[in-house]
Amino acid sequence: MKHHRYHELDALRAIAALGVICWHYVHTYHVAPFGAVLAPFYGHGMLMVDFFFVLSGFVLARAFMTGDRAQYFAANVRARIARIYPLHLLMLCAVAAMQWRLSALGQAPFVYAYNDGYHFVLNLLLLNSSGLQQGFSFNAPSWSISTEFLVNLLFLAVIAAPRNIARGLIWLLLAAALATMAARGVINSSKALGWIDNDVVRTAAGFFLGVVLHWAHRALGENGPGSGARWPWDLLALALMAGVCWYLASGRWSNLGDMLTCYLAFPALIFAVVRSAAVRAALRLGPMVRLGEMSYSIYLTHFPLMLALHLWTAQTGATLPVAERWFFPAFIALVLAVSLLTYRLVEEPAKRLLGDKRSGAARSAAQGAK
Repeated sequence: MKHHRYHELDALRAIAALGVICWHYVHTYHVAPFGAVLAPFYGHGMLMVDFFFVLSGFVLARAFMTGDRAQYFAANVRARIARIYPLHLLMLCAVAAMQWRLSALGQAPFVYAYNDGYHFVLNLLLLNSSGLQQGFSFNAPSWSISTEFLVNLLFLAVIAAPRNIARGLIWLLLAAALATMAARGVINSSKALGWIDNDVVRTAAGFFLGVVLHWAHRALGENGPGSGARWPWDLLALALMAGVCWYLASGRWSNLGDMLTCYLAFPALIFAVVRSAAVRAALRLGPMVRLGEMSYSIYLTHFPLMLALHLWTAQTGATLPVAERWFFPAFIALVLAVSLLTYRLVEEPAKRLLGDKRSGAARSAAQGAK
């Protein structure tokens, strides 16, 4: 069956990536420009990473669990490396050079302190959030790239098994991951965000939920209901967007609320959007699609750019006007400009160079995955 690409999911990924930038901006600079508009991202934007995990599971299941594709474990791993590793490596080296330059200037590390040789090797091997680390290091947002790659390896190994065995294992892995996250929420209920731990289990819970979500979507027909029956999905998508934004901005966060958002609202939103009409059309507008294509670059370049600006202030004695209303949109514009360059000069050429032997239809279906 020929797959079409869900550009609307690319757009959602871009929105989530911009939300992560907002989260890091307010927690790095302790200012919140345009707070009335961006309050959901400033307040609880770290949950956007969990949205990535669910979305990735949905997209990768759609790409890899087709025909005999699942059987080719080595080729599938190669495709994932081609997608995520080149830009990760470039940003890792850029951050390492800048942090070490800060050290030579007698300055403290910028935000993340574990920038030694040991953690550099962990980052090189995509093990920087495997449990071997002592803390966040180098281009710290890549922690989710590390955990997702490890979960991807598990997923690709599982689906190489006979289909009935693979399905049973995926259900088992999902149940175990969700149970573990729920147990953490109970045990750590006295701690803020106690259910969250930046590790493989958190990633697996979202990812395998996305895989099961894809199965449900496919079982109901990938093309969705007839055009006249799509408006209920539009209403549901809009209601979910409003509800998620309210919760993220409210300050009324709890372990239960976070889990319901990540493991109920996010999957339902993805499901509703791909089956909607008006919401889907809006997300498939040209600018949104372009942002979606650059979303991985947006995610991985924003911290190196923060660090570059900090290094500039350390060398010149200048002060960044981070609290000025013009500075934040200027910073976003800088991130987007650099992301466009890295997408065109790093991501696309690397994928071609490392090779992707899939059919054009399967390749198109998978390109949106992080």
